[in-house]
Amino acid sequence: MIFIKIAVVGGIFWDVYIYGDQPHSAEILEMCGGSGLNIAFGLKMMGFDVALFSNIGNDYKADLIMAELTRLNFNTQYIRRIQGTTGYHIALNEKPIAVNRGVNRLPVQVDQEHIKSFDCFVINTEVPPESVYKVIELSKEKRIFLDIGPLANLRKDVKKLSDNLLVIGNAKESEKIDCDVIKLGPKGAKWGDLMIDGDGIDHPYKIGTGDVFDVVLIFNLLSKADKVHALKEAVKKAQYAAKSIKGAFSKMKSLSDEK
Repeated sequence: MIFIKIAVVGGIFWDVYIYGDQPHSAEILEMCGGSGLNIAFGLKMMGFDVALFSNIGNDYKADLIMAELTRLNFNTQYIRRIQGTTGYHIALNEKPIAVNRGVNRLPVQVDQEHIKSFDCFVINTEVPPESVYKVIELSKEKRIFLDIGPLANLRKDVKKLSDNLLVIGNAKESEKIDCDVIKLGPKGAKWGDLMIDGDGIDHPYKIGTGDVFDVVLIFNLLSKADKVHALKEAVKKAQYAAKSIKGAFSKMKSLSDEK
């Protein structure tokens, strides 16, 4: 694979997943999370040299995240610890029931010197709009992937900001912001006139499947695969992850460039 240095700009959360309807028999899983971190770690698992630009707080959740990322040999150089609360996400039976964005509400520090060090940028909209626009402006001569999240508050025609920008979102998000690639869940995905059908099954573990889709799509495009192959692989791997892997970060750990 071609050696490519990727900078991901996005959010970090501590994720709590609760499964079951009875308090004394519930399964509780806790792990690193946030789409920014998930995508960055997934791309590392696929073999790229990756750095994440993000904010975390000064609380115990940040300690847990940094310890785990260090153990996993993930580049934490550009993760900024600041006064405040680390992002927190709680889901019950795969439905988010509480989210505190914490220090993800604050701008991410990326400057022109940082831009020079990377070949490609992936931006997730868990960071403020001003950070999204700044990174696009600084890196518009390079390849950029923009992942639209549910709370994205960007101009509808954001993809016009750079000829090198590919915008990825789901059907609902694409109604607010023009997307090149649209994720359709069990129905598959489309890119312009190209449609790749999914298996049509509503698999049980959906949280994080959009991040898997993004990672596999980006991996294939940067590896010079054509649009059809890239989209097919992204749909297939996202469906596989939704069948049996609980937790978004666990899904990222299952990825590798050999699968």
